[in-house]
Amino acid sequence: MPDNLIDAWLAIREFVRSPAALASLAAMFMSALKMGYTGGLLRKKKWLETLMVGFLSYFSIPVITYWGFDPEAGAFFGAMLGYLGIHTMEEKLDRLIDNFAGIASALRRK
Repeated sequence: MPDNLIDAWLAIREFVRSPAALASLAAMFMSALKMGYTGGLLRKKKWLETLMVGFLSYFSIPVITYWGFDPEAGAFFGAMLGYLGIHTMEEKLDRLIDNFAGIASALRRK
């Protein structure tokens, strides 16, 4: 193999080993499994939700470390987030904002 391909493979391998990438991959894998189980494989909206779950879990590592958890626990939280989905998290965050701020959330879409 040429040196460029080896270097690219090593860079990808190191990226996948990072806690944020593991959390993102776990969330997207769990979301895809749930999507296959519920029969939504042909709907574009479900695939976009899988990507949104991956991005959210990728950037949630600072929050996890702020709560005092180890960054390697991000894969567990990412898998939980992938199972719950974006809509469930949106509802829970809206309720939290309503309770915390005492006002109606402007993000509510009902």
